[in-house]
Amino acid sequence: MSAARLRSNILALYLVQGLNYVVSFVTFPFLLVQLGSEGFGVMNFAFACVQYGVLLTDFGFNLSAVREVAQARHDPQAAARIFWRVTWAKLLLMLASCVLLFGLTLGLDSWRAHAEVFFWSQLYVASAVLFPLWYFQGFEKLQLASGLMVLARALTLGFLLYWVNSPDDVALAVILQATPQMLAGLLWWVTGWGIARPALQIVPLSEIRQVLKLSWPFFLSAVSTSLYTTSTTVLLGMFAAPLQVGLFAAASKLVYIAQGLIGPFVQGMYPRIAQLAAHEPPAALRLIRKSLWVQGGVGLAMTLALALFLPLFTPLAQEWLGAQSGLTRALVALGDSQLIMWWFAPVVLLGAVSLVFGQQTLLVFGEERYFSRVLIAAGVLNVALMCALVPGATQAGLRAAQSVLLVEGFITLAFFWRARQVMARVRQAAVVEGQA
Repeated sequence: MSAARLRSNILALYLVQGLNYVVSFVTFPFLLVQLGSEGFGVMNFAFACVQYGVLLTDFGFNLSAVREVAQARHDPQAAARIFWRVTWAKLLLMLASCVLLFGLTLGLDSWRAHAEVFFWSQLYVASAVLFPLWYFQGFEKLQLASGLMVLARALTLGFLLYWVNSPDDVALAVILQATPQMLAGLLWWVTGWGIARPALQIVPLSEIRQVLKLSWPFFLSAVSTSLYTTSTTVLLGMFAAPLQVGLFAAASKLVYIAQGLIGPFVQGMYPRIAQLAAHEPPAALRLIRKSLWVQGGVGLAMTLALALFLPLFTPLAQEWLGAQSGLTRALVALGDSQLIMWWFAPVVLLGAVSLVFGQQTLLVFGEERYFSRVLIAAGVLNVALMCALVPGATQAGLRAAQSVLLVEGFITLAFFWRARQVMARVRQAAVVEGQA
């Protein structure tokens, strides 16, 4: 039954990911054409900046709270207490994030020039509270959360395609892309579909401080990760023209879509590995090895596809659809990003492997401090590389991609080195226990 639930979760996540690919296949070239490279760059710059508010609001709960719920899900009262501690904490953090982002939008020239886009981007912060995906994940009922997201995406896609018609519609594009998660959250809060919403509990401030303290190492790791993910786009937007941001964003969008093929497997495996690590460590190691083969294989396939096969699509589209079709024009724009893509594509493989050694090994076996230190070092390294390589560069987007690749390679090697030690220690403990 347990294995069946795991397969059901992963299958459901891949089904919703399949929908996301269909939506992305439609919306990505559509937005690139309708908004233009500069408008597309502004939208992605705003999205990258507002992710700091999402980051503060999430505060690492997508790892710490998932682990807590996974280990306490057979005790409904304990799980409900965890839910409300985390929800109240996220609500307070959301308010602080919105105030901070509002002030920055009014205070920074680069943000104030596109104030409407930045203000509406804060909807992403609200959606981080409204839809408690972490709660579904802890109960290993992600197929239910996926159903809510599928319904919400389907309801909003038509509005996006109908209403966004020109570079003047950047703010509207932001609103319509933030709507699905908010709509899914509202549906759950009203209906309790899938997992019954726990009865309202007023949590004392001391418990909120406690849950924040527990999640602090995970938040620190997430902040550090942002220094070589979203911060790359932010720094590029500060040092380079919007066109370079748009070229980099086009390449990075495809890379992150490719990484989405791995995401459902990671989300499904993490709570199961965390539970096994607490009660049956050798079984956790077996599942980690399986994850390495699957995630590494998918990551390699996607890296090769992005680096080698993408250039073939443009002439085919020109022949089949015509030079002026929306998809052809989008692929021509992507062709300008091809050199960036060649440097960026290996990030998919490295990211897939580092998730196995980092999140699925180090975190579940209590190596939060080492995990955080590696990501802090990686974030500092990326900022240093961006500041050294990007200002004044004629191909700023290419330099940003090279920086991300170097940093991702450092992370993978550092996680691998410590994960080997952890796995050897777990195996030795199992041997000793078997002899006792």
